[in-house]
Amino acid sequence: MKSDAPKQYLQVAGAPVLFHTLVAFDAIEECRRIIIATDDREKIRAVLGNRSWRANIDIVLGGERRQDSVEKALSAVENDREIVLVHDAARPCVKRNHIAGVVDAVARHGAAVLAIPARDTLKRVEAGVISETVDRAMIWQAQTPQGARAGVFREAFTAAIRDDFAATDDVSLLERIGVQVHVVAGSASNLKITEPEDLLLAEAILIERERKLERR
Repeated sequence: MKSDAPKQYLQVAGAPVLFHTLVAFDAIEECRRIIIATDDREKIRAVLGNRSWRANIDIVLGGERRQDSVEKALSAVENDREIVLVHDAARPCVKRNHIAGVVDAVARHGAAVLAIPARDTLKRVEAGVISETVDRAMIWQAQTPQGARAGVFREAFTAAIRDDFAATDDVSLLERIGVQVHVVAGSASNLKITEPEDLLLAEAILIERERKLERR
């Protein structure tokens, strides 16, 4: 990101990236609790500010890897029947109806992930040379939120710890223990801020949404 600050604290549309992410979830009536896994308690408190948040917001100590942080957050959920959604802090443009869609899919199917169909032609590359063109017809790009009942997530993370298995997303852990994960169609606007230009895209998306709300 060409910045000394972690991307979740960078400014976009007048507020830190994380603030917009939290606002999106706090607007969901069914969202009773938000758990943030981090080592930066003071920075999080600064992001929260004096705003009156509807959901209870708890901060737990993060882990070395993303997977470790999610496992620590899960340990703070006591009821195995609770629906838990895991979301990237750096996805501030997630739509509220998509969050609600994942919640509904978890309630009906047990586990769900927000995703979009691959748009571009996919190439497998080895040593800088294309070795294969991958059929994109059945390829989807996983986003967040990703959800399941707390107990199901816990079982998947316990198995991963036992087997010393690491994954780049949470539903991969569910898949490997045989859980069927339902796909909820998302949107390309739910971008994960990774490059500096992503901040410009996110700002344009957030400002346009605010304008639409003002016009209603």
